Amino acid sequence: MTDISTDVLIVGGGPAGMMTGITAAQFWPHKKVLLVRPEADAVVPCGIPYIFGTLGGTEEDIAGRAPLLAAGGELRIGNIVSIDQKKCTARLADGDTIHWERLVLATGADNFIPPIPGTELDGVFNIEKDYDYLDNLFGNLIPNIQRLAIIGGGFIGVEFADEVRKRGIEVHLIEMLPHLMQAAFDLDACEAVEAQLKSHGVHLHTSARVTALLPDATGIHIAAVQMENETLAVDGVLIAIGVRPNVALAASMSLTLSRSGGIWVDAFQRSRENPHIFAVGDCAHKQDFFTRKASHAMIASQAAAEGRIAGMNLYSLRQLRHNAGSVSVYASKIDSLAFGVAGLTQRVAEMEGFPILIGESHLPDHHPASMPNTTTLYCRLIFAADSLQLLGGQIMGGDTIGEIINTIGLAIQMHATAPDITSMQFGSQPRLTPSLHPMVAAAGDALRRHFTMQNAN
Repeated sequence: MTDISTDVLIVGGGPAGMMTGITAAQFWPHKKVLLVRPEADAVVPCGIPYIFGTLGGTEEDIAGRAPLLAAGGELRIGNIVSIDQKKCTARLADGDTIHWERLVLATGADNFIPPIPGTELDGVFNIEKDYDYLDNLFGNLIPNIQRLAIIGGGFIGVEFADEVRKRGIEVHLIEMLPHLMQAAFDLDACEAVEAQLKSHGVHLHTSARVTALLPDATGIHIAAVQMENETLAVDGVLIAIGVRPNVALAASMSLTLSRSGGIWVDAFQRSRENPHIFAVGDCAHKQDFFTRKASHAMIASQAAAEGRIAGMNLYSLRQLRHNAGSVSVYASKIDSLAFGVAGLTQRVAEMEGFPILIGESHLPDHHPASMPNTTTLYCRLIFAADSLQLLGGQIMGGDTIGEIINTIGLAIQMHATAPDITSMQFGSQPRLTPSLHPMVAAAGDALRRHFTMQNAN
């Protein structure tokens, strides 16, 4: 057993932990930064579904450690089993003790397994962020499945369905809500994704609640999925319902947990009990940018942003770098259809009680439209009807939507209004962009509707 000393101890090596380590090493170069994680080879979380189709192997989805080491941070493979915040120590499973000045919990989240019979059967699995688990799943389990049921029609379920079907496996996607990804997108985007999946042979079961997973004659292996109105014979099941914050260490330290399950943190990612203990990523509580209600969006980009905030504020607070709330920027792609959303959807904005104004645009993403690989971009922006402040946006089209949805996310965080966006200056290049930025066109449409309503009154 060895005593080790560090200035900054980070527990967990996902996007939040790694970004905290990189930022801390850059902003506090005279401090020793040590990151401890259980896995030697960490995977890129967002890339996991693509292991099974596009990438074709787990080794193609490795998250590099080089940026942390290049910044001056250190990495240790191990499991931290207990933390004493009064003594500022952490004990590893091998018996070693680490002494720290600042502690950052980046323990991530655990997959949620629903309380239905049969989840323990062979052939029933979920997506663990573990290289060996995923490698076994890719190399040994998936190749033997002919008919796979995926329970959960969110991003992971949808992306996994599209990737696995590329291997010739019959895929059935089961979602209890009326539409796939209904929690994240408005109806038109949900329907477009559903149509794209159906066109590739993915079978959709919406408004379907799973009541049990049924075994075969041996009682050991999965044989069928029992739903309220049908029974589906399968030889594999993926549970992709969602995750819950991993707060076991935090709970053992008596840190305050929010009612939504995450570690309570302030705008600088500090815990309530101890300003020297921070929490970032999926294990940390999140609040919506507009309503301050609990936000359950657990995405790598948000986790990395929280890591940057914590890393910069470890030893003194920088008011200019704080967490103003979660905007929830998502994007994905099914075959040729790319789609993204940022901030509030129209449905959520109306449900929360915001009077809103909608602006839309349909444009080719290159100019002239005869350019090769041109697709139509659809952009919908949602503004507050009184202030004309941007509340959210949704976009569908081709590969160019990725940075457009990030721009929408930035505009939300900058409290941009429809007049701000319509006067935005932008670059234009025939092979790379539309001739008119879709945000500018959509904001202009919103203003036209606004002035039309004003004149009518």
